[in-house]
Amino acid sequence: MTFSNPLPDRTFVRADGMLAEFMCHAHLLELTVERARELRRIHRFHRPDECIVHLEVAYVLLIEDGD
Repeated sequence: MTFSNPLPDRTFVRADGMLAEFMCHAHLLELTVERARELRRIHRFHRPDECIVHLEVAYVLLIEDGD
């Protein structure tokens, strides 16, 4: 069976590991607010539409501010 639109591959890395600091196209596992602040500083110059880490960090910090 062949799918016309296969699901995109996704890479997951632990948020507290070094890969989260260097990979922009990775989804983060177990991201804490403290680590989100660190990764925000590291990825701050990356464009949000090109850096998944940037987006996930922004989401976690937005949720934290809403509480």
